[in-house]
Amino acid sequence: MAKTNLSSEEMSDMQFIGSKEIAALMGCSVPVARQIMRRKDFPLIKCGKNLKVMKSEFIKWASTRRI
Repeated sequence: MAKTNLSSEEMSDMQFIGSKEIAALMGCSVPVARQIMRRKDFPLIKCGKNLKVMKSEFIKWASTRRI
């Protein structure tokens, strides 16, 4: 396993969440969460077919937008 030069604080900031977690946080269905995640202004990270977002980036994005 390769070592990283990230501190434990930086590692905790790098938590990724998916569409189920987004739906739970926003109080919407999973299909609606996926539609939101496909917006051009959403900080999406694709991992193959998986849609992910860094939790800190999602919080920043959601706090500046009215959905």
